[in-house]
Amino acid sequence: MITIQDYVYRMRGFAGKPFISWNEGGTGASIDFGQAAEIVNSYSKGFLELGLLPGDRVAVFSDNIPEWILIVLGINNAGLVDVPRGENSDEEEIRYIIEHSRSRLVIAADETIAKKAAKYAHSQVLGLYTVKKAIGLKHVSEISGIGAISNVKIPLVSGSSSCSIIYTSGSTGAPKGVELSHYNFTENAEACTRAIKINSADKFLSILPAWHAFERMVKLFALSRGCETFYSSPKTLLRDLKEQEPTIVASVPRVWEAVYSAVMRKAGERGKLRKAVFEFGVKSIIDSEKNKKAFHTSRLIGPLVKPYFDKKVFSEIRAQLGGRFRYGVSGGSKLPAHIDDFFAAAGIELIEGYGLTETSPVLAARRPGSAALYTVGPLLDNVSGRIIDHETGKEMPAGCEGILYVKGPNVMKGYYRDYENTRKVLDGEGWLDTGDRGYFDPAGNLVITGREKDIVVLSNGENVNPVKIEERLAKSEFIESILITGHDWKHIGALIVPHFEKLKVWCLAAGVKYNEENLTLTLTEPQVRELFRQEIRNYINPKEGFKEYELVREFRLLPESFLVGRELTATLKMKRRVIVEIYSEYVKNMGERVNKVL
Repeated sequence: MITIQDYVYRMRGFAGKPFISWNEGGTGASIDFGQAAEIVNSYSKGFLELGLLPGDRVAVFSDNIPEWILIVLGINNAGLVDVPRGENSDEEEIRYIIEHSRSRLVIAADETIAKKAAKYAHSQVLGLYTVKKAIGLKHVSEISGIGAISNVKIPLVSGSSSCSIIYTSGSTGAPKGVELSHYNFTENAEACTRAIKINSADKFLSILPAWHAFERMVKLFALSRGCETFYSSPKTLLRDLKEQEPTIVASVPRVWEAVYSAVMRKAGERGKLRKAVFEFGVKSIIDSEKNKKAFHTSRLIGPLVKPYFDKKVFSEIRAQLGGRFRYGVSGGSKLPAHIDDFFAAAGIELIEGYGLTETSPVLAARRPGSAALYTVGPLLDNVSGRIIDHETGKEMPAGCEGILYVKGPNVMKGYYRDYENTRKVLDGEGWLDTGDRGYFDPAGNLVITGREKDIVVLSNGENVNPVKIEERLAKSEFIESILITGHDWKHIGALIVPHFEKLKVWCLAAGVKYNEENLTLTLTEPQVRELFRQEIRNYINPKEGFKEYELVREFRLLPESFLVGRELTATLKMKRRVIVEIYSEYVKNMGERVNKVL
């Protein structure tokens, strides 16, 4: 059985090789594995010198900075439990997490978050420290400094010892603290390395929130095999890809969508005719690889145009990813089918994975070279899964959709101090109800079709899967985000965030005033409404395979983008109930309109 302590010990074997690297003031900086192991042990001893005991919780409020992994490994190596959250947490989240987790120590990224946390540091909190130095506040270097000269012995931990309590987004009430053990994390990391082969020559580029389970597993995944991790950011991503030449980039679908949109935007700048030719060429390449029938026209056109596109378009995209890029790992939410198609055509492999915070988090992942598009690949080799029919409770055969249940060493211990919610999802035999709907294809690949609780049930009893419709409409160049709603309505409706830059260009060309100061005026213009009505009809219609009850009968255009921490989670998944609540007036008005339609 492997623990985080074993991983820290393993780091010494890669001494001299970069562990983490980053740019600081325009200059490159790094810490090698041997140095990192020493820093981690200093933190561990420092925490124990402060009076913390094995099992005590340490709250860490910080985003993705190099110091994070060193501090958290130090916490776990000492037998303590980290309680991580992003630095953009609001005061209510901070209060709840500190108090509910009964944290004994608080570490904040900077002065701003430290001041918020100080208000809620209960009597059992031994101290509050910052990562960035601030006048009047204790700095984390004091902890590692004490530990560097300490002779205290670090206690051994077991695989079942708690390692982390990660609080969910809380979009449907109070956050739930997912309690994960050392064994949960290390078994998941080891299973990932068996599914996706890596070695110490690989270099990862990190851009996701460090506290999120997906990014945390990527870091452990890289650490376990002696791989370097370079810290990037959304602002410097393109530059860092070219300069750092990573072999693996783990990100959420929105990043890959941004690359796709940039290519399409560039094509659009060349004029309508050239754009149409470009889109036709890309579609022919994709269709030629999907259609196996010899008489299909794409089988003729695709191979003819691919050499040109590969030389003039796809090679440029690959160059932007650096000269050593092997593949991207996509997780956090579902990868849209058209993005999957595009990158496959471009010769860039995206490995889509799937999991939950409650499963440490990886449950399934495509295997390199499998080309299992539109799936999240097979389950990891130490995970069992079954598809259960919601109404009968019976297990479904391959190809039949139902709710996914899983069992394995990566399944959480439970929700911290929350027996009732734990009991709802985790049975006595260790089977976890993921709440996700899906099925296994004949090859054993898992296909996730949506969340069970997100299914929209119309007044006539028809069940509508909103994800399928949202993914289709997301292909429109004028739609940035979309949410399908309509529970108990006669027909479904949509809340749409326009792609404002594209809409602005369209308005200028169409002679419609684009009101920057009051976008609502622009969004209610008849011509703008008709544009989006036509876009919906183009993508959602019977010819495209949509049933009558899946057609969008009404929509509302929203005047601002969805934001992380408000409508979006850290991995950019929509908080559906929050969005419906924020835009309740839009939803109410739309529902009244839809229900008047005969």
